[in-house]
Amino acid sequence: MEKKLRYSHQREMIYQYLLSTKEHPSAEMIYNDLREEIPALSLGTVYRNLKLLEELGKVRRVASFQNVERYDAVCGDHVHFLCTGCGCVSDVMDADSEALRNSVPLKNGYRIAKFDLTLTGLCPACAAEAE
Repeated sequence: MEKKLRYSHQREMIYQYLLSTKEHPSAEMIYNDLREEIPALSLGTVYRNLKLLEELGKVRRVASFQNVERYDAVCGDHVHFLCTGCGCVSDVMDADSEALRNSVPLKNGYRIAKFDLTLTGLCPACAAEAE
């Protein structure tokens, strides 16, 4: 029997925040951006709600930079790029996720449930600084 999930204004605000941004924020970034709007919000509440939203399939963790997890509300198959210079995470929307998924040589019987590919390197700004 599935437990009914109670409505939470804080959880809804966290989810709406993730839907409204392409930044792939960390829990700390979400907390800092929402705490003026939700004074009772704690960092622990943000972490608990992100975990619950991830379990519900509404958000996903996409990358970690310096041991800080980042989150995305776009849960469909797509590719991310993580800059090892500044830590920004970007969607690579022009990547053919289906072709990439099909190019993985799996043995018989294996089925991919979730496609999660993160490329790492330098974003254009960090690459220009490195030159």
